[in-house]
Amino acid sequence: MKKYIIVFSLSLLTLTVAAQKRRKKQVPPPKEFIPVVKPDYITNGSAADTLSVPMPTTSSVPILYTIAPVPIHATTIEGKEMRFKNIEELTTTDLSKLKELSFRSVGSGKSIDSGILQQIIERATQLEILGIDNFELAVFPEIKTAHHHLKKLALRKNKLTSLPASISNLTALTAFDCDNPLAELPPSFTQLKNLEELGLYNHLFTAFPAEIFSLSQLSILYLSGNYKSETKLKELPDLFQQLPELKELGIQNAELSSLPRSIATLKKLDHANFSNNQFKSFPEVLATNPKLVYVPFDDNPLQWEPFLASIKKIQWRGLFFLYETGFTKKQYEQLQKILSKIDVYYDGMND
Repeated sequence: MKKYIIVFSLSLLTLTVAAQKRRKKQVPPPKEFIPVVKPDYITNGSAADTLSVPMPTTSSVPILYTIAPVPIHATTIEGKEMRFKNIEELTTTDLSKLKELSFRSVGSGKSIDSGILQQIIERATQLEILGIDNFELAVFPEIKTAHHHLKKLALRKNKLTSLPASISNLTALTAFDCDNPLAELPPSFTQLKNLEELGLYNHLFTAFPAEIFSLSQLSILYLSGNYKSETKLKELPDLFQQLPELKELGIQNAELSSLPRSIATLKKLDHANFSNNQFKSFPEVLATNPKLVYVPFDDNPLQWEPFLASIKKIQWRGLFFLYETGFTKKQYEQLQKILSKIDVYYDGMND
């Protein structure tokens, strides 16, 4: 009798684990990734006024952050938090001990003058993190002298169309997050040799910026074009061997239909995001990379037969996102059978 009870218990445990796996599989993880630099005006919290930020994780529960009630937030090198209601209040303060500074406009109408921002950067000699979000910044100021402390710079949802050549004076910069309609990068951008994380969103590039290939320490690189732009990236230079440290690569909202062979040289690459392009099949340089674990490939005009043949070359295990590809549920289910060691997420998978 005990023997039957043990067998029954083990069978029940097996069924329970299998059911849990199925339930977990049915909840697709977020499709987007967090920006390179988390805004400093956002702090962990659970207040009513919260902002949901999607994370690149298998968890279906978004992390919630609380938006600070004032537009300017700062932290000193001693860890003291400071808040300012307006820029005038900030400019009359001793900035020499500031470590983090963020400008955040929740509504419209907030703006910052380039000249005032220049003075702030010059006076905040110990500043390590600077974030300017939705503040209608149209011109980034000249950096007259080398700034040896600023490591993270986030410029989101402003009106920048260019960056000054003097941005190269931010010699300590390791992370740059820019969500602005930039048309190009200045040649001096190549001098930011310490840059490890780069995110350029809503850009208007018509060609991949060659300056990026001089940044050999890059481990994270995301480029996402402006949705409304009539001219988008159509190809990538075959020079990715110059970025040997890349672990995450994303080129979105472009018109890529193929990838250069040099991407196969990226031995550390484990995240590859090529959503919203013009691929008809899955690129071989990605299929044969055994280290990949996270691959959004949504919103591409995939053709069933070529795509079916291309995925048979896949050598990696992880998460594969195929939303908005036009396949039927039956076709998606067929893909999942072929890719039995990969979690495939697609439209209507919970129906």
